[in-house]
Amino acid sequence: MDVVRGLELLETVVPDLDLSVRATSSRTATLTSRQGLRHVLIRALDTPPTPARVMRELGTLGRGAMAAEALLYVVPRSTASLRAIALADPRVIVAAVDQGAVLIDGTEWSRTPVPAPVRGSRGRTPWGRFALMRALVRTGAPRTQSELASETGVTQQAIALALPALHSLGVERTAGGWVGRDASALWDEFLSAYPGPSGVRRRWTSVAALDLQRQRAVEAARSESRPVLVSGDSAADTLAPVRRPVVAVLYSEADLDLAARFTTAPPGDETLAVVVPADPTVFATARAWDPHGAPTLTDPLVTAWEVANSRGPDRDDAVLALRRVTLDGRDER
Repeated sequence: MDVVRGLELLETVVPDLDLSVRATSSRTATLTSRQGLRHVLIRALDTPPTPARVMRELGTLGRGAMAAEALLYVVPRSTASLRAIALADPRVIVAAVDQGAVLIDGTEWSRTPVPAPVRGSRGRTPWGRFALMRALVRTGAPRTQSELASETGVTQQAIALALPALHSLGVERTAGGWVGRDASALWDEFLSAYPGPSGVRRRWTSVAALDLQRQRAVEAARSESRPVLVSGDSAADTLAPVRRPVVAVLYSEADLDLAARFTTAPPGDETLAVVVPADPTVFATARAWDPHGAPTLTDPLVTAWEVANSRGPDRDDAVLALRRVTLDGRDER
């Protein structure tokens, strides 16, 4: 990948930062802006890096004589996972040359005019907009604002406010209602911008087989009459089996006490996670994706977000499989 094109893109696409870029070697550069001087390591790649590689290379920052403060990836195109990392971590800068797009300091800039820069999770999270994106991916059939509100669990007023923000992603009004013409763009944008369900995430571990752990946790929830949804690896294994599940994830409307059969675990060591989401739309969209009975899984996009943020080197493959299965089946819903 041409480093020069990437550096030129940084200077021309991000005018508001008064950014000046100077290459100090084939692998290093300095970025000078209103925020001061930053030393960066340049990674010029023909294909976007995997999340595992980004995490590994972030661990090298601060070492050596230059003590770089950030990574600059010069790539042809960005991916959903790379965008998500760059939007969340200001140490990751992306210059997507063929797309004419730059991600820096939690903001996306593009040569193509957009309604507003896509920003990281700051201020109030637009849960309704994210739910609307999932609803528009589910089917290409036109729906009224009232139907979309029912499907997402938010008010019709919230839907009316959210729809204009999605025009650039192929969302438009037809005679029969609102449709998402570009489900791929909606999928990618959701995985890039969604900050996760927030709320409470309780981590547990057990020596039992993962399927048995999930079963026991579901039974514990049912014994307390608490609805739960399976998500993450376990849900992906049902929808588009690619890899062996690493962590079982349950979404619950209330916290579960699993101390009788599990022990608490630190982040990264859990085999079961119970999420009480702050996102109020998760259960509504799950019902929309499985309208013929009580839903048992989170919708495919929430599931994909969990997988993308899970452990394991093959998680990108699992997300791509979910994407393919979901989009291929869109016309049948």
